[in-house]
Amino acid sequence: MMRIRTLVVLGVLVLMGLSAGAAQALPGLTTGFFSDPVLTTESAATRAIWLPRAVNEGAGMVRININWAAVAPQTRPAGFNASNPASPGYNWTAIDSQVRALHSYGLKILITITNAPTWAEGADIPKGETPGTWKPSAVDYGAFASAAAKRYGGHFPDPSQPGTDLPKVSDWQGWNEPNLSVYLSPAWVRSGHRWVAESPIIFRGLMNALYKSVKAVSKSNLVILGGTAPYGDPPGGERIPPAEFDRALFCLNGRTQLTPTPCSNPVHADAIDHHPYGVAGPLSPALNPDDVAVPDIYKLTRILHAAERSGHILPAGPKQVWVTEISWDSNPPDPQGVPIQRQARWYEQSMYVLWRQGVDTVMFLQLVDSPPIPNYASTYQSGLYYLNGQPKPSAIAFRFPFVTSRLNHRQIQAWGRAPQSGKLTIEQYKHGDWKPLKRLAVQRRQVFVSNLAITGGAVLRAQIGSQTSLSWTES
Repeated sequence: MMRIRTLVVLGVLVLMGLSAGAAQALPGLTTGFFSDPVLTTESAATRAIWLPRAVNEGAGMVRININWAAVAPQTRPAGFNASNPASPGYNWTAIDSQVRALHSYGLKILITITNAPTWAEGADIPKGETPGTWKPSAVDYGAFASAAAKRYGGHFPDPSQPGTDLPKVSDWQGWNEPNLSVYLSPAWVRSGHRWVAESPIIFRGLMNALYKSVKAVSKSNLVILGGTAPYGDPPGGERIPPAEFDRALFCLNGRTQLTPTPCSNPVHADAIDHHPYGVAGPLSPALNPDDVAVPDIYKLTRILHAAERSGHILPAGPKQVWVTEISWDSNPPDPQGVPIQRQARWYEQSMYVLWRQGVDTVMFLQLVDSPPIPNYASTYQSGLYYLNGQPKPSAIAFRFPFVTSRLNHRQIQAWGRAPQSGKLTIEQYKHGDWKPLKRLAVQRRQVFVSNLAITGGAVLRAQIGSQTSLSWTES
């Protein structure tokens, strides 16, 4: 299993101080971005500026959202075949454009399908519920997923480019933050004198319908559970804590001793996903035992392992762990953001902490800051670039992450991800200059780990070709 292999390899490195040869066997890390408007815009001129930059910064994937309600007809026309992507009533124009553009730059695409049309929601919608969230029909969701997977299966004619087919998309995700009632409701229902989590049951049905549909199009398609939000409320609130949500999803009881309960319809997926936002940085755990910030991913992998052992996530076999949203706003420009250098440190440190816990893919919220309209408080300023196109220090951190940590009084461990292939040098700042300390042979986007024999304080960085990481100081 990949997560176990990660821990084993790290243990060997820690104990034996292995570097170049062993580093080549380490699990990798795919990085990318959420559906940043500059990457998914209809404007070819904007895409021509920012898509090459995303690739140059080392991104391998972009997540885009299919708003089911926006693509599907508002009312079902006579003769409408929901599983046929060419059925009259569907409008795929915007999605076609995004998929075509991202594919042309060699970026992998993760499609997330969310937000049901009114005719696919459950009956008796309470007043005030967010449109598209109330008891979505699993049958209708599966039919739409089938249409989407067929359209982007690599063999569907491109309506704007006769004689060619639309690109293939292999990675598919069911829903978004299903533990929040603003995305999937009801979160809870009353059963006697207590609240019972309801949205995990709804979500299980949606995921199984999506899994069946996209796998029927291509068995090689990868299906990812919708990413959970990091924090929850007490029972009856608008947010189910992510660990509690996953226990209900996988039919498991107990927090310390995970006990399987009857599960007539186990969830089907190839990977789980979580969005570990945290205001205090990548080393600060969540306070609530069922909330999950960056260093708490183990809470979810522990539940996942129990589900794998009990057959409550199918098909059998180990699953991947993804993070498809994470960010911190920076100051500047947002006066309430974290200092600009700290944002950069947190970005690369979060990649390390997540990778160490077995995460395969990390996607940041933005490549570019949002226009502050109407103000900074209501927008996101977490990009690698300012709105004027100038890079922040976090651009280096994303492209060439490099993190150090002291193992003991004689050793410091260095971790990173190479921005290009070649001979990488780890350097130490001494006597007013950077001195080579260790050299590693690396491939582009390869994770490397090296133990360094250093007593006392040290300032370290990595360098390859013309590219240099940010420096780290160890005491």
